Amino acid sequence: MTLHPTAGLGALLALAGGVLILVTRQGTPAGALAGFLVALLAGLGLGAGSFLPLAIFVLGSGLLTRLGRARKERLGAAEGDRGRRGLAHVAAKLSLPALAGVLAILGTMPTQALALVYVASLAGAFADTAATELGPVIGGPALGLRGGRLVSIPHGTPGGMSLAGLKAAALAALAVALGGLAAGLLGTTGAIWTAAVAGFLASVLESFLAGTAAGARAGHFGRNVFLSLASAGLALSARAFGWTGT
Repeated sequence: MTLHPTAGLGALLALAGGVLILVTRQGTPAGALAGFLVALLAGLGLGAGSFLPLAIFVLGSGLLTRLGRARKERLGAAEGDRGRRGLAHVAAKLSLPALAGVLAILGTMPTQALALVYVASLAGAFADTAATELGPVIGGPALGLRGGRLVSIPHGTPGGMSLAGLKAAALAALAVALGGLAAGLLGTTGAIWTAAVAGFLASVLESFLAGTAAGARAGHFGRNVFLSLASAGLALSARAFGWTGT
């Protein structure tokens, strides 16, 4: 078992982040505790730098959830409980980043590969949230896959995609990837673009899945798990082909 040299600082940042989530009411107590554990595992395995892309996702999601809430409520597209994330939300979107931290502690995979998985899965999570929260606010027609065809659907319908939402998803994924660069988790241009593109494409795939019978059976949280796995799978595939430069 190997802890990152900056594990101590990572643990302090994880604790500060958990307290911040509670104080700002962005998460339930159980959700804040789960988020603290995710940040702690990532910090112990991948270092204090892992906190930055995680913070971009968590704090960015909280901000976007509050943005234009009145309009989203009128459209029926607003998150329940005023957007406070609970244990199920954290487990669905952050289990894979937590696993990356655990595997880094155990030393079972190359750290560069785990850092790529970590950032890509967070990029996918933020891309999905940004599209969901900003699409209804900016407006424009939303499309969804129904019966193998793209049809017009109301904002807030599972699987709905709009041009504004897709742009927001792309920018959100890139923001997390750049956070990974600034934190020292991603060291090459190829890795940055891989994480961002993998996260964005995974969010689009999740939207397509939502319009299918399998997606309906999986439910909201099941599709979020798929989103994380797809982000990581796409990123690792790109790395296997040598596109990341690592």
